[in-house]
Amino acid sequence: MINGNLEQFLDTGWFNEATLFYKGHIYWCEAQFDEAKQTNLFFVDKWQAENEANLYYHSLLEPNSTLKWERVFEIANPSLDLIKKKFLEAQIFEGKSFWEVENEIAWLDEGVPKMKS
Repeated sequence: MINGNLEQFLDTGWFNEATLFYKGHIYWCEAQFDEAKQTNLFFVDKWQAENEANLYYHSLLEPNSTLKWERVFEIANPSLDLIKKKFLEAQIFEGKSFWEVENEIAWLDEGVPKMKS
């Protein structure tokens, strides 16, 4: 993992609003707990971005200043271990799993959004 600690990411980062950059896209990992259903919801959204020196990312906005994104993974389950296992196995990174691209993924902080050129 570029610019990030793999052990820290696997411990808590994957579940705490992590922003991963891979081949021109941000993969935003976020989780929520549904108290009524006593279950965890975990999802990954993807959008175009630029990487700045493996430190920051800049979301690329549409001409109307909106962010075009897609949900590439979603799972709800009471078991965090099961959710983590499914996330790590899911082929969400251009048809590859987290483990297949782990050395190419950068864990970045958010920078100022930019308009697409």
